[in-house]
Amino acid sequence: MKLGTYQPSPALADFVEHYWVVEDQATPEAPVRHAVLPAAVQSAIVVFGEPYQTITFDGREVRDIRQGLVLGRVTAKRLYLQQTGRVGIFGVRFTSTGFFNLFGIPMHQATDTTIDLDCAAGKFGRELTSRVIEAGSHPERVRAAEEILLRQLAKVQPRLDAIDFIAASIVRQHGNVSIDELCRIANLSVRQLERRFQAKVGTSPKLYAQIARFGYVCKLLKDEPQAQWVDVAYRCGYYDQAHLIREFRRFTGETPAAYFSHYDDFARFFWAR
Repeated sequence: MKLGTYQPSPALADFVEHYWVVEDQATPEAPVRHAVLPAAVQSAIVVFGEPYQTITFDGREVRDIRQGLVLGRVTAKRLYLQQTGRVGIFGVRFTSTGFFNLFGIPMHQATDTTIDLDCAAGKFGRELTSRVIEAGSHPERVRAAEEILLRQLAKVQPRLDAIDFIAASIVRQHGNVSIDELCRIANLSVRQLERRFQAKVGTSPKLYAQIARFGYVCKLLKDEPQAQWVDVAYRCGYYDQAHLIREFRRFTGETPAAYFSHYDDFARFFWAR
């Protein structure tokens, strides 16, 4: 498997975390299957290899990926990407509120599913797909995505607000935040914060913080594979080791020990942040 990332231009830094590319080889008899874990970001995805791909929730195939799609906020366990043939995937990994700010789609409508590209973002998805497939190299794919997104940015000229700051702060603090304190900073009631956060981010602030903390567990264990679970639980803000294990099982369906026994490069690349 070949993995790579490319940074966005400064003008897009508030909206795009990075562009990513995965290349692999599989067969119908031995497909490559990767878990897509709950994460603090979402991606637009284009397949430029042989295009038969599937997205699976709890073992149930829900769609083929034959062109571009936008994967909304993932909060559920056991979402899988299955690959066969020569695999090439290009993605735009948006910041917490980046896709909403560029395209205005209420993100709670796409949580744990994909965004219908017949909606307001359809033109973006179709043009990105066409140009990524036609491009002869990854830098060309990045340039194509940049051109399309910069054009959209100039059209909508989004203004960042308290929700953008709060979402970024939750990620920066690895989910160890107080909802009451967030409300105070934003000068919003709990209900107002919840409603606006759901629209821009796709989940409640509390769930988003739990997902960010889960991602930090993966990052620590990627960086320090010999770390003790008790120490990881303490550093990530869990009450104790049992609390960490319960939350980890909630997001992966497995205990940490079971999951990290088959933790692969794909997971390290995407979900350990």
